[in-house]
Amino acid sequence: MVDTATAPSGNAWTRLANSNPIMELIDVTLRGSGQVIFMDNPLTGLLNFVAMFVGAARGGTSFEVAIGSVIGTMVSTAMAYLLKANRGNLKAGIYGFNGMLVGACLPTFLAANPLMWLFLVVGSAVSTIVIMAVANFLALYKMPAFTFPFVLTCWLIVLYAKKITGLPPSAGGPLPEGGFNFITAGLNSVSQVWFVADWVAGIIFLVALAVESIWCFALTALGAFLGAWFAYACGADVAAVNFGLWGFTAALTAPAVGCVFMKAGPKTFIYAVLSIFVTVVVHGAMQSVCGIFAIPTFTFPFNLTGWLFLFPLLKFWPEDAA
Repeated sequence: MVDTATAPSGNAWTRLANSNPIMELIDVTLRGSGQVIFMDNPLTGLLNFVAMFVGAARGGTSFEVAIGSVIGTMVSTAMAYLLKANRGNLKAGIYGFNGMLVGACLPTFLAANPLMWLFLVVGSAVSTIVIMAVANFLALYKMPAFTFPFVLTCWLIVLYAKKITGLPPSAGGPLPEGGFNFITAGLNSVSQVWFVADWVAGIIFLVALAVESIWCFALTALGAFLGAWFAYACGADVAAVNFGLWGFTAALTAPAVGCVFMKAGPKTFIYAVLSIFVTVVVHGAMQSVCGIFAIPTFTFPFNLTGWLFLFPLLKFWPEDAA
């Protein structure tokens, strides 16, 4: 994840965030929101939350999803404090972003009843335990955990919900019909990273990225738009493409490979473009696999492709250091 010492008001914000525990929790929560796409910046995180509520107001998601994202981020962050997680990672928001995704995910797929909110809180807390466990294992191979803690947590909850009556599925509806719209599909692909389908929210999410990193902004947009176009060109369902359901995983892979975990440059850019096409293929393949269990792929195609593209370039054997 990107690690910066700056904040919306530079050192003034940092001093304010360090002035008392409440302000520190707010700062870390905002950074956790920003870390969904690798940005350690509280202003980015704030704009992400704004985009969630704008998307809800415009009908791109429900207010339960927006509220859940805030609760999830705060709960997972608080859990990291309780577990005395690595202080540097904690203050950078590393333990908050999976909780944010859990908080947005569960009201999207499950009816918003009291039991769902209980599972949202517990699931967000558990996502912190999962990221600490997964990160410790993947550290052996110098690999990031990405959003896999969120994926694993929500897969288990959604599968469990199928065996009980207390967690019924949310009331979904048909996707909007119409011809392929490149702009709508691309912007919705950005916003769908947070379970929002709204082009205005997509713009706000991109602006939030630009606040911290032009490279991350550009590669996220490229992943979303090129990924959506490639899915359409291959014959994916047009309504699903326009809704952002084919491009959102590529919107995560492109910046991860192109500028976050590798130094940005011409060669890395080509590598990132290739990762976009591969992510879309993996996305489709995982839809087939997850369809067997009637569960969404979530962001697992990004996780799998990101690991596949980073592994060949990491040197972790002793002889590689020579």
